[in-house]
Amino acid sequence: MRAKILLITLMSMAFFTQNANGADYRAIYDFEYTKDSINSIIEKDILYLEISKNSSFCFSYYTYYSDSLTNTPNGWAVWRKLFSAAIAKDGTNATSFPYKRSTFMVTKRYTLDTLCIKDMIDNDVYEYIASKNEFHWQLCDSTKTINGFEAHKAICSYHGRDWTVWFSSDIPFSDGPWVFCGLPGLILEAQDKDNLFSFRLVGLMSNQEPKKDWLGNGKKTDRISFLKKKYKYLENLTSIFNAEMGTNIPENKNDTRYLDGLEPDFKQ
Repeated sequence: MRAKILLITLMSMAFFTQNANGADYRAIYDFEYTKDSINSIIEKDILYLEISKNSSFCFSYYTYYSDSLTNTPNGWAVWRKLFSAAIAKDGTNATSFPYKRSTFMVTKRYTLDTLCIKDMIDNDVYEYIASKNEFHWQLCDSTKTINGFEAHKAICSYHGRDWTVWFSSDIPFSDGPWVFCGLPGLILEAQDKDNLFSFRLVGLMSNQEPKKDWLGNGKKTDRISFLKKKYKYLENLTSIFNAEMGTNIPENKNDTRYLDGLEPDFKQ
């Protein structure tokens, strides 16, 4: 998968410079977050940002694949077989079966000042609205080349984390991975001050069949209420998973900063 994405990157960057007026694109990002800095445990995800003329939709490829597999009886049987084989091979350290990574799904409509965010706690879907106007970007003088594009540096404090991002005005989308937006060009890289989270563009291509939101309407809530509820769920996730799947995965007691998530201001 990794080699395929890198090949797409090399091909798509040249294509994009010749077809910048195309209606639909897919930006692919590596998303990494530290689950335990003491034991150097890094979780890796791949995010798709589906860009159309009037909106964008960001989600985890792995979560999409896992949901697609388990949403049918036959697919569920395949998933159970893959899960059992992974556990038999690698025990409680198994990660080779399809499983959800990031569960957030972000829809940005370019004519609106708000974002629509869907997220999950266990099997329950929630949705809430956030404001784009909470990004107060400070543009910096620094530049560097990323994937052949000149990128400019910007910094921002957003919902409890300080971020440094690099964007390119050569790619005319005021967008980026996750909820990031509001800069005069696509965000190519983003990293928080504590080096717990990072996003990096690895592919950009014309997209003939953009993925759509595959979840139904979620329970209406607000951002802070949702993040507090999810934090409590994640605190007990290992014991919940062990009970549901019959495993005996030990709980991580070393470094739990990742439980605070991308927006730790809910704890203030």
